[in-house]
Amino acid sequence: MMLTKLLCLAVLTLGAAAQDIPNGVKYDLTDLFYPRVGRLARVQGTVKLELIPNGAGQEVKLLGGPALLVQRPKDNLARWRTDRPLSVNYVFRLGDPEIVKIRVPKGDAFDRMVLRLLHLATYTEVSQCRELGDLVNNPRVVQESPLTIEVEIVARVGCLNTETSLVAAR
Repeated sequence: MMLTKLLCLAVLTLGAAAQDIPNGVKYDLTDLFYPRVGRLARVQGTVKLELIPNGAGQEVKLLGGPALLVQRPKDNLARWRTDRPLSVNYVFRLGDPEIVKIRVPKGDAFDRMVLRLLHLATYTEVSQCRELGDLVNNPRVVQESPLTIEVEIVARVGCLNTETSLVAAR
């Protein structure tokens, strides 16, 4: 029994070590978030960058990605420190908005009194999108291989306004 527990602990420790950043890499994710313009335009995708150390410092090289999402990861990767070339993939994903059900009263007070006398429901349930402001999950780091790191940034999209309004014409 004790041997089984030790074996499970060893497997969990090895699994956790596989998620760590490679030795010699100092990373910083403090100011990394989903760009507002990219979120509003509902742009998703992977920004692929390469960090190349050289004698004068470091060079951040863009390998590809959506233009609206590139600047924030480039600024973030410029703060990282490493002693060997490193590929970093910043994965931007949008999550669904939160839908809640709300109760809406039927008619006015008199209508609801009649409905109560007839033992009928005095309200109806309506699905509504809840505005969450700038809800963005904290970025997390996932290692794929010793020289490639994947950073995942997930944000919820805002609710689409489907109400129409009347525009005055001249």
